[in-house]
Amino acid sequence: MSTSAPNALDLQKFLPYLGTLPEDVLDDIESEAYDQLDQRCEQDPLFWAQTCTLTENPKYLEQGLPFKAHFPRKSYFRPLFAAFQEASRLFVPKTREMLTSWCVMVFCTNKAQWAKSFCVVQTDSEEKAKDLIRYCRILYENQPSWMKSRHALKSDPSQTQVEWASGGRILAIPKGENKIRLFHPTIYVMDEAAFLPEAEACYNAAHPVAQQIIAISSAGPGWFGNECTR
Repeated sequence: MSTSAPNALDLQKFLPYLGTLPEDVLDDIESEAYDQLDQRCEQDPLFWAQTCTLTENPKYLEQGLPFKAHFPRKSYFRPLFAAFQEASRLFVPKTREMLTSWCVMVFCTNKAQWAKSFCVVQTDSEEKAKDLIRYCRILYENQPSWMKSRHALKSDPSQTQVEWASGGRILAIPKGENKIRLFHPTIYVMDEAAFLPEAEACYNAAHPVAQQIIAISSAGPGWFGNECTR
């Protein structure tokens, strides 16, 4: 028998053929499969996004696509997520349609859920901060029920924060050097860093305390562009 982790579809196809087995044996098989799948998702955030949760597309009608779908498969996602996993300081230049903000929120949601990381995401405005937290909530809520049960959230809802009962947390904050100075994040994300006021000062404030810093942005002159070329 293969020792590779099953995915959700494997499990759905496998279980109907086990109806002749005792219920306690079925429970053990199902639990072991869920354990393996949970471990695979912990190790591979992109696998989790493409297999065990869904995104929501507000432009689905005009694009002729389903409203909900697994995270898309793009050739550059695998090296991007590898960089997320490996780099302690990472600058990512992007274009607007590359889904990079979605990617970094997939990574943060995964790390908060499984590694109990504290992720702070800073962007230009409070509304954009709320959008990024909405991405996290979409990813969480579209997981299978057994996975949500294993990784329950705290009950208090917030437009700027997602917090797990086990300790993981994602907080979105608006611009300002003094805002980031209040926190000691595991992961600090600068969204649209080329257009973030005081971006260099924010980076310098987080640098001594954050285990990982990820700055992503579309093109713009200034500190972010200089760092990318340097």
